[in-house]
Amino acid sequence: MKKTLFLAFLSMVTAVAAFRADAFPDTGRGSSPVPVLLPQARNEPTDHYFRGVTHESAGRLDEAVREYRLVLRRSPAHGDARRRLAEIHLFRGETAEAIVQFRELAFYQENNPLLHYRLAQLYESAGNYRKATAEYRKAALLAPDNLTIRRRLARFYAKRKMSGEAAAEYRAILEAAPDNIPARNALTALYLRGKKYDELTELLKETVARKPDDPTGRYKLGLVYEFTKKFDDAEREYGKAVELDAGHAKAMNALARVYLKTGRTDRANEMMEAAAKADPALKNSALLPRNFDDEFRRGSTVKKKKILGKSPKTKPSKTKISRKKARGGKGVVSKKKKTRSTGKKVRR
Repeated sequence: MKKTLFLAFLSMVTAVAAFRADAFPDTGRGSSPVPVLLPQARNEPTDHYFRGVTHESAGRLDEAVREYRLVLRRSPAHGDARRRLAEIHLFRGETAEAIVQFRELAFYQENNPLLHYRLAQLYESAGNYRKATAEYRKAALLAPDNLTIRRRLARFYAKRKMSGEAAAEYRAILEAAPDNIPARNALTALYLRGKKYDELTELLKETVARKPDDPTGRYKLGLVYEFTKKFDDAEREYGKAVELDAGHAKAMNALARVYLKTGRTDRANEMMEAAAKADPALKNSALLPRNFDDEFRRGSTVKKKKILGKSPKTKPSKTKISRKKARGGKGVVSKKKKTRSTGKKVRR
């Protein structure tokens, strides 16, 4: 019995030694054995994939593409190989080929919102806005809580002049995250461009309700009231801004404008003096908005010596006008210039 067990053990040791000699040949000079894949495992999709990763990390992109394509030929749903192949196409500037790979990837992983989002970005960069819209909507539908996708979709709508859809997306973002400042600012700008002052007023009232001690919010709400000729409400908001920030020179100027428009010249002068103390740049001049949008967004202003309700006029240009405009039509302003070579007058 013992002899039989010993012979079986000896045969097993011999078989293991033979396997190690085939699988791990000695390279000589005391070096460690080098693993060699067995012949029947060399053409598996996993082997091609790792070869592709090795080629890609070494910068051999052509060889990497060949290996990834061999993977996809035998395993079309191999997501990692298809994604790496798509990224190589993007790196090479081959957007059309990258779109093909991401489209196939989205087919096999149709419930992955990030794939549809990536595909939408590629369609947008390629100018295919119809398909980009569909993919953005699909991504937002699959991940309604992903604010990055919703914000990108809203910006896409705004870029495509789809103001209603953009406003709805920004509203959805603010419902999920009321303190999302980028979405609130973007919606404010959207209402300004569309001249939707009622919606803008409601939005700013929400902002003031959330942050009643913010003088900037009060000042912006006062601007909307002033522009829509609701001077009592504008005076109230400007006054609140000055109460919260005694050095808010723009709010003081705005109060002066309201006082002038309502016939209270003495109070307007007093407020202008207070504004000049808060900001010496306002001395002997009124800071009037260039236009409503500029004042609201950037606070751009121009100086004028007298307090008036209109923006300063520019001096007429001395350039000559075309004959068509001289006859009462719409002409193009042009100048005459002599050429160096001929000395003749040419019209630009």
